[in-house]
Amino acid sequence: AAMKAVDNTVRRKWDVEDFEAKAKERSEREKQDEKQELTARQKKYRALDPLHQGRIKERSALERQDVKPRINYAANVGKTQVVNLIGDKSKQGGFYCEVCDILMKDSLAFADHLNGKMHQRLLGMTMRTERVSVNSVKDKFAALKRQREESGTRDPEKEYESRMAKAVEEDEAKRQARKKAKLVKKTREREEKERQKAEEEQEVDEDLMAAMGFGGFGTSKK
Repeated sequence: AAMKAVDNTVRRKWDVEDFEAKAKERSEREKQDEKQELTARQKKYRALDPLHQGRIKERSALERQDVKPRINYAANVGKTQVVNLIGDKSKQGGFYCEVCDILMKDSLAFADHLNGKMHQRLLGMTMRTERVSVNSVKDKFAALKRQREESGTRDPEKEYESRMAKAVEEDEAKRQARKKAKLVKKTREREEKERQKAEEEQEVDEDLMAAMGFGGFGTSKK
């Protein structure tokens, strides 16, 4: 038998009513799940969720978050840090998320968490992106083009070398300042010891002279 041809040259059409029915069914299922007993983890996230706390009416579409200051994963490389295994999670070592009150032990897991569903939900967003119009895409392309033209006169390699040289100079200045402060401290301590030693020797000489019956070596004229 001949195979039936499939016309895939047209854009696929979605059954809106079918998807609306599925969305309502899922919503009802979630409401039923809410009535059931929650686990400790679920209770914790419900307490942090802005939707369940009534701070927002509905979740917004997924959008880019400008994290300020930007996360520097290499900030503590080569440094010694005192870690407290109990109490405040932010001081237990690792990567701490204030939004979700959770601690990650490595940078990869932390990055996955920031891009994950639970973190975005606690920020009041879903994992669905907002559908943009043609005009907004054109505006974005125009802005990127202007940005590229403005940055075309700059040399990224020279800027990087300049920043690195500046960082090296700042580190050297800090090292010299610490060295100078340490030298001044040692000098003051040595001078203080010498002064105390001179005072002790002077007191010993005066006591010895008094024991031998000498009141002093001064002369008097008659």
